[in-house]
Parts: sequence; structure tokens; C-alpha cells
Amino acid sequence: EFDTVEAGIVGRDLVRILEKRGYTMGHEPDSIEFSTLGGWVATKASGMKRSKYGNIEDIVVSVRFVSPDGVLWKGADDEQTAAGRVSEGMDVPGLAMGSEGCLGIITSAVIRLSPLPEVKKYDSVIFPRFEDGLQFMRSLSRQKYKIPACV
Repeated sequence: EFDTVEAGIVGRDLVRILEKRGYTMGHEPDSIEFSTLGGWVATKASGMKRSKYGNIEDIVVSVRFVSPDGVLWKGADDEQTAAGRVSEGMDVPGLAMGSEGCLGIITSAVIRLSPLPEVKKYDSVIFPRFEDGLQFMRSLSRQKYKIPACV
């Protein structure tokens, strides 16, 4: 599932809207309550749940941004684009990722959505020694299935 979202939306508002529809984009940077989708793209942001959903460059399928010369867009004219590999032309999302506003202003992005998880469980683990915690993280990273969204 994909959706086109205006870049100026604040993270907390985007989360609320998507949750009402039964979806998440899975991107939760520490600044989610103050930062915007466009800011995440422009700074190539990473979130706490990247191990499950990926970083912003894994979630954003396409971007639209206004440069001093006009609008650059990678996708269909009606802004309802489908994800897929494109082998011709410039990689506009790649240009926008991490550009920090140098090439233009990001106005919207097509993002990949995931269904909300059936269960959200929060817990903590205390290890007696640093080495024990390190060993736990190493064994967890070797798991192929059921990796938590955030550790």
C-alpha cells in the first residue's frame, strides 16, 4: 500500500492519521512530534524502528520537489504512482534524499505503508554485565524471523 503525503506534515499528525486508517509507515525518529516528512527526506533520517521498516530512503518511493527551475517529479502525472524499479532517467528520490534543501524544497512524497501490528508490546531487559547485553544483541541480530521493530 502506498500514499502520497504533503511534505510539511508533522510526524505526530501523520502517525495519528495513518493509525486511524489502520496503517503505519514505521518511521519514528526521536524528533517525530516536531519534525516533518520533508525534513526526514531532506536529512535522510533514521528511526527507532528501522530494523523492521527501514530508514526513510527505504520507505519513500517517490518525491516531488520544487527547484529554482520548476518541479521535478518521478512518477505518474496523477501522483498515484506504484513502486517499482525505474532504469531510465534521473533518480529524483535519490537526489532529494539527504539534499538538506540544496536542490529545492520537497513538497510531497509517496510513502510505503504497512498494516498496524496486531500487538504492541513494550518491555525492558536488564543485564548484569555489558558483555551479557552485547551477547544478547548479537544473538538477536542473527534471528531470521520475529525480529522486534525496536531494541
